[in-house]
Amino acid sequence: MGDEATNDSHRDKSGEAPLPAPQPVSLLTRYNGMLDKYPLRTKMATSFAVSAFGSALGSYLSSLDGKKSPNQGRPRQPRIDWIEVFSYAIHGGLINAPISHYWFEWLSEHGPGSDTKSVLVDQLVVQPPLAVLMFTCLDVIRASLKAATSQFLEAGVVSKAIQNAAPAVVASWRFWPFVLYFSFKKLKRKYWTVSLNLASVIWTVYLSRRGSIEE
Repeated sequence: MGDEATNDSHRDKSGEAPLPAPQPVSLLTRYNGMLDKYPLRTKMATSFAVSAFGSALGSYLSSLDGKKSPNQGRPRQPRIDWIEVFSYAIHGGLINAPISHYWFEWLSEHGPGSDTKSVLVDQLVVQPPLAVLMFTCLDVIRASLKAATSQFLEAGVVSKAIQNAAPAVVASWRFWPFVLYFSFKKLKRKYWTVSLNLASVIWTVYLSRRGSIEE
C-alpha cells in the first residue's frame, strides 16, 4: 500500500509517470547521432557555441585582471566584450568549422599513413595560413560589428522604428484585415501566402511613398 502511494505521488496529473531527466550518457549519444547524421552542421554549431563561450570567459577574466581603471582610479566592473564574443563565434562557426571539417576528412583519407606525419603536415603546412586567415577574419568581423553598432546607435534606429511603427500599424488596420478576410473566405489555403504577397506590393508602395514624403 505504501509503495502504491509513493508511485502515485511521482505521477503527474495525466496519470503518467514523469519522464526522467536526460542523463549525460544520453546527451552524448544524441550528440554522436547528430555528428553521424549532420556532421558539418553539428560541427559548425559546436564551434560557434564553444568559440563564443571561450571568448566570453576570456573577456570576463581579462576585465578582472585590472582592478582599477588607469585613468580614473576607480574599480572597474567585470564586463564582457560582446563584439569580441560574436567575432570569435562567427569565425568559429562559419569559417573555421567548415575548413577543419573538410581538411580533416581529406587528411584521414588521402594524408600520410603515419599519425605523426599527419600532425606535422597539419601544424607546419596548414595551420600557419589558417592563423593568418583567422586574425584577418576577426579584424574584418570586429570592424563590421563595431561600425554597424555605432551606426545603429547614432541613427537612433529603435526610436525611429517605434515612431514610424505607430502610424503604420493604424494604417495597416485599414488594409490588411480586408485582404486576410478575402483570402480566408475565397481562396484555398495553399493560395493564402500568394494572395498576401500580391497585396504586399500595394502595401510596400504605400510605405515607400510615405517614407519619401516624410524625408
